[in-house]
Amino acid sequence: MSDFLRITTPLVNKNQNVQPKPGVEPAGSFSIQNPTKVVQTHNQSELLKQNNGLREGNDSPTLLLNLLKDPSVTVSYLKNIFMLEELYKLLPANNKTVTKEIESIFDVLLIRPNGLPQEMKNQENASTAFKGEIFDFLRTVSENNRMKPEAQVAIAKFLRALYSVGSQRDILDSVANNLTFLRNELSASRVLSEKLDKLIAGFNSKDAENIFPELKAQTLGLIKEIEDSILFTPKMAKILSIITYNLSRFNTNPDYLLESAMRLRHYLTSQERQQFSSLFDDYIAQLKENGGFSIRSAGMEEDSKVISLLVELISRQAETGKANLSDSLKLESMLHSLLSSPCNFTPLLHFILPVQYNETKAFAEVWINPESDEKDLPEEAGGKGMHILMVIDVSSVGRFEAEFFVYKSTIDFLLFCPKGCESGYEEMMKEVPKLLYGTEYHIGKTRVATLEKTRSLMDVFKSLPYRRVGVDVKV
Repeated sequence: MSDFLRITTPLVNKNQNVQPKPGVEPAGSFSIQNPTKVVQTHNQSELLKQNNGLREGNDSPTLLLNLLKDPSVTVSYLKNIFMLEELYKLLPANNKTVTKEIESIFDVLLIRPNGLPQEMKNQENASTAFKGEIFDFLRTVSENNRMKPEAQVAIAKFLRALYSVGSQRDILDSVANNLTFLRNELSASRVLSEKLDKLIAGFNSKDAENIFPELKAQTLGLIKEIEDSILFTPKMAKILSIITYNLSRFNTNPDYLLESAMRLRHYLTSQERQQFSSLFDDYIAQLKENGGFSIRSAGMEEDSKVISLLVELISRQAETGKANLSDSLKLESMLHSLLSSPCNFTPLLHFILPVQYNETKAFAEVWINPESDEKDLPEEAGGKGMHILMVIDVSSVGRFEAEFFVYKSTIDFLLFCPKGCESGYEEMMKEVPKLLYGTEYHIGKTRVATLEKTRSLMDVFKSLPYRRVGVDVKV
């Protein structure tokens, strides 16, 4: 027995410290009763990144919702202009309190009541590039062939070819502007700056369309050099992707438009072919005369005075530089308000109407959904009609929101006014039916209420989220 114990005893010095081998600790506790710790939602910020590529650190849905919270962004900007809060930062300084330049801007910007219809027509004419007789003809053809997918595809390809041919100069200017931005960002590199200067001069030249293949090859080569440069930043990557996209939009095939027109003729009747040929020839002649894609046709010779002035103010701000962060944010918000409609971001018609009546100034933004459905309209509308929102800021009175529901021959009217003004506007409502006398419309339900809080476009136009995300869109 003593020998057996001697053999099984470990040969370890009693005074030696034995360190046990550490075990592998679990990364985190896991309980089968509580599986929520291992289930995570998908990161939505990576989806559709091409739609918010220039917006770093923002989730796309959150960003879009925040920009729609105030439907009167441009109205607020215009109001600030007339309070002289912004003008002295945009215009050259002068010792006089009100210079001739400021007076001229006041005279142009403020519209008299009798000038409202023409101003709204001018803004509506500029809301889309597809205005004119040839586009109205194509809409009729599309409606007549709505059950023929191949005809719809032919119309879409013809429109794409027509726009591609007419917008070549705009594409070249866009590339030149993006290269100018890169030139400023890469000014520390003499080699890259010199190459960018040559390309900018090439895209701005009159014969840029003729030497486009050469300019495109040089630009793509320079893009690779910039990506390999130590000065390359993620912001530049976004600009480079835009340049690459614009280069791909430029069509160098001179027969592309004629081929698409011939393809479309196969789906037209003999009478439609004659009408199409006449309209097509007239539009091409007008295209050559204007030197590019035109949204004008007969009777569309005026520009919107309000929009032209806003463009002038923004241009002056860009030339003089942004004074501070507050000015930059105001301009950015106003640009989003102006450029977001009509498009996939906010598919609504948008009007800006600063009005002066006697000594009273009013600033209004109008948002219109001309194809509203059952989500926007009352039940008795039958799912078809028009929904209108007017946000009005009246000097010395306050803010109003007027909402119209137009369906069949009925107009429902809701007015939200400042607190304490309800009784006065209820009396005014009694006179509204007289305004429609002699027309095919009549007043339906009316209501006057207090404007307790500002509503967003998402709150007013219930169908807007569906149209924006593409749920109701048929391709």
